[in-house]
Amino acid sequence: MGKTDYAYEYIKGKIISGEYPPLSDISEDTLQKELEVSRTPVREAILRLEKEDLVHVYPRKGTIVSAITLDLIEDVYGVRELIEPAMVLSSMHQLDREWLTGVREKILNPPKDLEGEKLRRYLIDQDTELHAKITMGCPNRYLIRLMNTIIDQNLRLRIISSHPTEGEGSVEEHVALIDALLDNNRRQVEILLKEHLEHSKVRTIQHFRYREPVKWNV
Repeated sequence: MGKTDYAYEYIKGKIISGEYPPLSDISEDTLQKELEVSRTPVREAILRLEKEDLVHVYPRKGTIVSAITLDLIEDVYGVRELIEPAMVLSSMHQLDREWLTGVREKILNPPKDLEGEKLRRYLIDQDTELHAKITMGCPNRYLIRLMNTIIDQNLRLRIISSHPTEGEGSVEEHVALIDALLDNNRRQVEILLKEHLEHSKVRTIQHFRYREPVKWNV
């Protein structure tokens, strides 16, 4: 991995996890010291993140982490609702049934020592892996590129705006979706996925409006 890619993944990870909260300043000098690289890789990484709307760069002033707003939530889920069903339907025939069964088991029976925010983060990770895997087999490389950006934004929304005590509805929806995929029931997959995305959007908006953001220990 090159220095720019390394800096990009490092900063993006901090943003998505919430360690760099929305609207917080990003210090290029601090990053250079932490990563032991020159200014150029850090600057190039930040410009890549700006294209993905994870940061905003203000010339001669500095860089801040992008805000999380209701408009952002609507935009992220709007794109997902438009492209994700088509991507899944185009790739579901090549999904590994053993892998699907394994994810189903992980979602239904998480490690018994997990609770609270650790359990919630575990379920978010399973959610992210499931949605990434069932879309990445799509033959359209432009949709895949767009979906990768959306997955990053969606993970950030889930981690920062979610509450650790909730998730039962999401578990049931994911299990039903996996069962439809295992049955190769295209119509049911499309219906369940659209319903799940709508419910997920509503839950995210509710968390964002009415609850204090959760700071995860990652």
